[in-house]
Amino acid sequence: MGATNPKEAAKGTIRADFAESIDANCVHGSDNADNAKREIMFFFGECEIFKR
Repeated sequence: MGATNPKEAAKGTIRADFAESIDANCVHGSDNADNAKREIMFFFGECEIFKR
């Protein structure tokens, strides 16, 4: 995915190739599992979440 700041991201990463700035970023990665759960529930309703 690359560093949060696309100017610091390695060539060939999504952020280096496609992001314009930290704010205009094409991807998001949570920093830990607890935050990921909270962030997923922010964007998706329970009926959109399926167990693997």
